[in-house]
Amino acid sequence: MKMINVSEKQETHRRARAIARLLVEKETIKLIKEGRVEKGDPVEASKLVGLSGTKFTAQVLPFCHPIRVTSAKVETKLYDEGIIEIYSEVECIDRTGAEMEALMACGMAALNFYDMLKRYDRWIKITDLRLLEKEGGKSGHVKLDYEFKGKVIFLGKSEKRGLKDKVQSLKLVENFGVEGDVHAGTERQVSLFPLEALSKVPKDKFTFPLDQLTENISTLGIPEYLLLPGKRLRIGEAELEILEIGKEEFVEEGKPYAVSRWGRFCRVIKGGVVNLYDDVEVLI
Repeated sequence: MKMINVSEKQETHRRARAIARLLVEKETIKLIKEGRVEKGDPVEASKLVGLSGTKFTAQVLPFCHPIRVTSAKVETKLYDEGIIEIYSEVECIDRTGAEMEALMACGMAALNFYDMLKRYDRWIKITDLRLLEKEGGKSGHVKLDYEFKGKVIFLGKSEKRGLKDKVQSLKLVENFGVEGDVHAGTERQVSLFPLEALSKVPKDKFTFPLDQLTENISTLGIPEYLLLPGKRLRIGEAELEILEIGKEEFVEEGKPYAVSRWGRFCRVIKGGVVNLYDDVEVLI
């Protein structure tokens, strides 16, 4: 085993960005926002721990070289649905570095969140620790264009409320919605349903075939926890922004409405055609 010899490499400006997530209970997010965590503010404390993590990378990981960190940032986002996102950005001027330091920042911040919250939420899950972007050095500039990919498995529209008529393609109009659909021009321009959410639907509430849905677009392959308000999706030629997740309780009337609680309502931020089986990408 050995460290890679970087003696002959040129010093360059290097920068890296990374992400990590924690999946927690909704009540845990509420505790944080209301300042009721006994150990203190886990958001600010975790940022500090993440910054410290960048400086200890080489001490924890024996194959990493000590580097001159010139800048480091750690930011967090809290989602009421039970998600904590951590983002880091690290810069240096050196022969190597920044990638592992950015990942260490997110990982250490995530572990600190876990430590401060574990007494309230025993089964916290740390997930999605990964590099988002890196520049400098031999590899140049590399960037993750999208974070996750799935597929469109159903498209539908209707001029009246209720079940959608299955179609092979939809035309999405910017800041308007699905051309020819009853919800076009309203605040909830496009409705989207991730099939992963069906695991939450009571079995006696979901008795109709998958080709009879009340949403414009149904997807498969993207974890439901990623489809949060504020997230942007690229679907075919179009781009959407998720505005809200459906109603708080399952709606009995007018069923079958399996998506009354877990459907996503979206705004069209870039128009275009969406075809059946197009890729669905969660954008960074």
